[in-house]
Amino acid sequence: MPCRTASGAGCDSSPGKAFPPALPGWSGRMTEFRLSVRDLVAFCHRSGDIDHRYTPSPTGEQGMEGHQRIYRRRPESYLREYPVRYRHQQGDIELQLRGRADGFDPASALVEEIKTCRVDPGNIPPPVSRLHLAQARIYAALIAEERSLDEVAVQLTWLNIDTDEEVPLRQSCSRAELRAFLTDTLAAFADWLALLARRRRDRQASLLRLAFPHGEFRRGQRLVAELVYKCIDQGGQAMLEAPTGIGKTAAVLYPALKAMAENKHEALVFVTARTVGRRSAEDCLALMAGAGMQASSLSLTAKESVCFSPGKACHGDDCPFARGYYDRLPGALAEAIQHGVLDRAAVERIARAHEVCPYQLAQDLLPWVDIVVADMHYVYSLTAGLDRLISGDERRWSLLVDEAHNLPERARQMYSARLSKAELMRAKRSSSPAVRRALERVNRALLALQKEAWGEEVFRQELPAELVNPLAEVVAAVGRAMADDPRFVPANPELMAFYFALLQWLRVAENWGRDYRLQLQRGDGKQGLSLGLNCLDPSRLLSQRQARAHAVIAFSATLSPQHWMRQLTGLSEAAVCRRLESPFAAEQLRVELETAIDTRYRQREASAPGLARRLARFLREAPGNCIVYFPSYRYLASVLALMQADAPLWAERRLWQQRPGQSLEERDELFQILRSHHNVAAFCILGGVFSEGIDLPGELLSAVAIVGVGLPQVGSERENLRQWYQQAYGAGFEYAYLYPAMQKVDQALGRVVRSATDCGRALLVDTRYGWPAYRSLLPPWWCYRE
Repeated sequence: MPCRTASGAGCDSSPGKAFPPALPGWSGRMTEFRLSVRDLVAFCHRSGDIDHRYTPSPTGEQGMEGHQRIYRRRPESYLREYPVRYRHQQGDIELQLRGRADGFDPASALVEEIKTCRVDPGNIPPPVSRLHLAQARIYAALIAEERSLDEVAVQLTWLNIDTDEEVPLRQSCSRAELRAFLTDTLAAFADWLALLARRRRDRQASLLRLAFPHGEFRRGQRLVAELVYKCIDQGGQAMLEAPTGIGKTAAVLYPALKAMAENKHEALVFVTARTVGRRSAEDCLALMAGAGMQASSLSLTAKESVCFSPGKACHGDDCPFARGYYDRLPGALAEAIQHGVLDRAAVERIARAHEVCPYQLAQDLLPWVDIVVADMHYVYSLTAGLDRLISGDERRWSLLVDEAHNLPERARQMYSARLSKAELMRAKRSSSPAVRRALERVNRALLALQKEAWGEEVFRQELPAELVNPLAEVVAAVGRAMADDPRFVPANPELMAFYFALLQWLRVAENWGRDYRLQLQRGDGKQGLSLGLNCLDPSRLLSQRQARAHAVIAFSATLSPQHWMRQLTGLSEAAVCRRLESPFAAEQLRVELETAIDTRYRQREASAPGLARRLARFLREAPGNCIVYFPSYRYLASVLALMQADAPLWAERRLWQQRPGQSLEERDELFQILRSHHNVAAFCILGGVFSEGIDLPGELLSAVAIVGVGLPQVGSERENLRQWYQQAYGAGFEYAYLYPAMQKVDQALGRVVRSATDCGRALLVDTRYGWPAYRSLLPPWWCYRE
């Protein structure tokens, strides 16, 4: 007999084989998998097109609040977030299934799955509702077996968070029918589970045999590897500072994989800050794969970079790679999971072969791969998919955070938001009447802020409460418009740009705390108003994300002072912090300190002639390619103009100059010149793309000169940081100015010596290099002479 729905319609379930018994234990050698009910259902019951118009709610906070509304309306007998567990044996494979039903009422034998939305639930496509209903039925099957219930009411409840309307879809199912549905679902998963089990066994055997990819450990690498392995073994946190050129990527990845072979964790993310870090990880994984490693790795790439249909909507009505995506997905997953190292090119090749979206394919591979290589955004942002996966996954994930000194500033940006009245007015001009009315309410709230008595700029500790509801109304209006028209997103670029900025604003507002400031700026003209939600200290939000991982290893060449970096990266007080010795001899880099030239802002015009002469002398004395770093483009241009009068110097040197707004191709020109010439003098910006994260071994770079100490420019936002850090840590100037500045200097110094055979020279120019506060922050492994 088919399951009965409230309307009398069937739920397309058919009888299957007997309900698999829960196993009391297993004494043989089993391959074990832990899987969430959500991932099982997503794999077995998704079908049709990609359609992102019906995502439950724009922010996690609103989704949770919607659940709480439903809970308050349920009887006292109703149990929230009811946990379920189930063990299924398939030959020598054991699947441990876990999850939490949104609600279970023993009194009425009701199992409920709650979904929030911002559209009329009646307009939600049937495949979406069927997917969520299937999840509820799996929960119901497990609960019926656990509690010996002959019949269960299975209910999917849609809640429109704007209208507060509940739309339930209820089915009445017998225990036998639910048993058959679970059996059929597990049967649909069987081939994939068998493939995963074969891959797991091959992976474990290959990792146990895997030798270090570079043969012998370099000096310092073995200690790094030991610290990483112990950290993962204990499920802890570590911060490792190791000099540039030691080979940190291999020294960190190798023990993490060995720990996987010993079942210390099940998955890991290699977190990168720059493209060069991603390439380094991919190269190391490819090297290991060539040596026999059979783990699966996946590199994540930004959606706009891999899209096969730019300008089209992510919907089956507009994009052929979204049309029927879930029907073709199983074949693409099976090929991809057996590929090994999945870099961008491999993902795109497989996606084209199966005619599926490459970005969504990568997202759907995440629950199944062993290693993910991803930018910090995918792990730490407020919309980070990997963070959500780590939180809900049954596997233990470890994070290997490369170039971790970049994390605090990146996080500060990810946890901040900005709205401008000018952008609102542009969005309003191209909007439909319904959206325009919602935008006008936001505009009135902004006008009220403009009329308040404050100067050109003000910082406040409170959010403008009168703005939150109008912003939410815009989100609701745009959500309805997107649901009605698949082409709405690409057809309204200005509105969508404001919409996404608005969503970020609301997400930040949900995380508001004493470590935030509201920044109001009047700007120019009637539409000049801008509002910023500035994150002063990202450590609170970072620590929440770090705590969700099994283990965290943050590593870089510049993580000093340790107490500063540990605090701002969100690591716990129990984290192991180590600064490793350099594997290089002190004489490999001759560092001169020129403390007679004052490069502070007010002295730059007066110091320029003397600086030009000193740099010219250094370029004559230091053979080979050299990069000269300046604190600003203006200072660089003025000094370089004086130096260009020295004709004999430029007869010997080839000049290259970094300029504002250079394209990627123009920046790549420098690397081409360094490879083909040995007399280059490149003038670049300290703290820019050429001062860290680039590898220039051997004759590619022989010397650097660093002008100034790299202090951030003084301004209202930076001063807010200084005040916060003084209040929170008692070290305002150090945290906001001194430490970030010297970190940039140390990174630039690290460009020269990259291997045991490299030798070079460096020149540091500024009076402050003679001051103990600055001098003590320079790398201790080089010798400095004035």
